Amino acid sequence: MSRVVMPTASFATLAFELRVYAHREVLANHGVEEFLARYPHPGLGVTLAQLRESAALVGQASMLLSLLAPHEAAVRALVEAGTAPDAAPAPAREAAAP
Repeated sequence: MSRVVMPTASFATLAFELRVYAHREVLANHGVEEFLARYPHPGLGVTLAQLRESAALVGQASMLLSLLAPHEAAVRALVEAGTAPDAAPAPAREAAAP
């Protein structure tokens, strides 16, 4: 089993850096969208969707780290001790109504 290496930067710092990065991605995506509006090219639609998805994932990672920041000491202690609690079983999905 490989050992988890925790970052040396605080979760709050990492969350801030990810927010900055996500903001840059959004601005870059806006530039691509503006370019496509002026010079349409059907082959770039998938790339634009991938850029949007990437920015959304970075934003979600930032939010996760922001939420974990108050509990950083406990998370680091669990990882260092190697006693992270077993994952709770996923709740059963309810059957969809017809």
